[in-house]
Parts: sequence; structure tokens; C-alpha cells
Amino acid sequence: MDLPLSEKTESLIQKHLASGKYDSPQQIVEEALEQFDQHAAALAEVNAKLEVGLADLRAGRFREIRTEEDVASLKKDVFQRIKERHELED
Repeated sequence: MDLPLSEKTESLIQKHLASGKYDSPQQIVEEALEQFDQHAAALAEVNAKLEVGLADLRAGRFREIRTEEDVASLKKDVFQRIKERHELED
């Protein structure tokens, strides 16, 4: 596949070749695309979790934290869930 490259892209490829880390422009492009895929997958995961959180908010599934007692209660609940999950895995 032949792709026309901008001067900026060619300059970046030359910079990375000069670093000695890569043996060819193809190796640089392959790693860049792998990183792009990983970034896209991570972004999709974050967006999915945001959608779940927004759905929870819309459905009223949240707890307001206003006082130190609220914080203490939340901590207690979180630690209890962790303990229960750990017991289920054993």
C-alpha cells in the first residue's frame, strides 16, 4: 500500500528512525496503529462506563455524600462489598 505522507508525518518517522528504536518506517507505523487501537479501545470502555453511570443517575441509583457520616457509611459499605466479593472467590 502506498500512502502519501505529509511533511510532518515524514519528519516524525525520520525522528523515530534516528532514535534507533525502530528498524523501518513500517515498524513505526505498525506500533503507532497498535497504540491507536489500544487508545480507541480504552476510550470506548470509558464511554461505556460513563453511559452506565449516567443511566444510574437518571434512574436515581446514587448516594449523596454531604457529611463525614455519609463518607464513613460509604466506606463501610464499600469494604463490606469487597469482603463479600473476596469470600465468593475463595
